[in-house]
Amino acid sequence: MTDRLARTASLAAPLIAVFFLQAPGTALAAAKKFVADYTVSLYGLTLAHTSFTSTLDGNDISIDGTIATAGVARIIDDTKGTTTVRGHLSGDGVTPDSFAIAYKSGKKNKRTEIDFTDGAVSRTMNEPPLKKRKKWVPLSADDLKAVTDPLSGIMVRADKPADVCNKTLRYYDGELRADIAFSYAGKKPLSIPGYSGDATVCMARFTPVGGYRPGNSTIEYLKNKGKMTIAFAPMGSTGMFVPVSASVGTKIGTVSVSADRLEAKQ
Repeated sequence: MTDRLARTASLAAPLIAVFFLQAPGTALAAAKKFVADYTVSLYGLTLAHTSFTSTLDGNDISIDGTIATAGVARIIDDTKGTTTVRGHLSGDGVTPDSFAIAYKSGKKNKRTEIDFTDGAVSRTMNEPPLKKRKKWVPLSADDLKAVTDPLSGIMVRADKPADVCNKTLRYYDGELRADIAFSYAGKKPLSIPGYSGDATVCMARFTPVGGYRPGNSTIEYLKNKGKMTIAFAPMGSTGMFVPVSASVGTKIGTVSVSADRLEAKQ
């Protein structure tokens, strides 16, 4: 439960990061902070709350977040954690320099750190170390090039809404490497604080690359049966689109992520 919850919440994190990006290629002279609170739920029951504070200072980006189980999930598995990212803006979006996530469940503590150099993974640390397994899909050096950690986020630049879904996310969380390819699914009406209009809906296809056990039931479900959708909305006239909702089909049901607060602070 703990690993699954932490990984699910970290998958949701990219949906938050893009909210603090103002316009393509623009460096802001003064630091700006943006706070985002999200709820993770299953069958309408709250599983966890996450909160992220993102700071943009020129081309430098930092993200600091917390996660905590809530509701029934907290009774079964009381988990609390923190996560951080340090990175910078680049021509393709956000390029991470470092990522870390640490969480505690009962008396168990886990931590993952990832360092990047020129867009490639240069160091991965897991504490406690990952268990050695006889059957395992290994990762090559090429698999760890041009990847994103769970928190660096996705920034979509597009000339029109339908082009938002022309993107593949090369995901790496310190163990699992996967490609998440988007495809256009249509539009839906959306009304949330700060935006009212159409949202572009993308289907997401999950393809594992390495860092997992062959035949793992969760991986196989996500690959063959799991339905993933992400809805994007335009950010004014900047030519950028940001995710506003997401759902991930799992063996135990559909996990949903929704924003509770998106607040800009000077």
